[in-house]
Amino acid sequence: AQRYCPAGVYEIMENDDGSKRFQINATNCVHCKTCDIKDPSQNITWVTPEGGGGPNYPNM
Repeated sequence: AQRYCPAGVYEIMENDDGSKRFQINATNCVHCKTCDIKDPSQNITWVTPEGGGGPNYPNM
């Protein structure tokens, strides 16, 4: 997911002990739905944010 997400929502982080963990930065999401479309294993279920109306971009 970290390779195809244009907003950097998904990251692999390294812990202090050298182990790695998967981190989701939901605040980076631009609601493009790429993760749902391109996910080969289809384990991401994308839902419309902000109560079902989608993102509210004031300048669009």
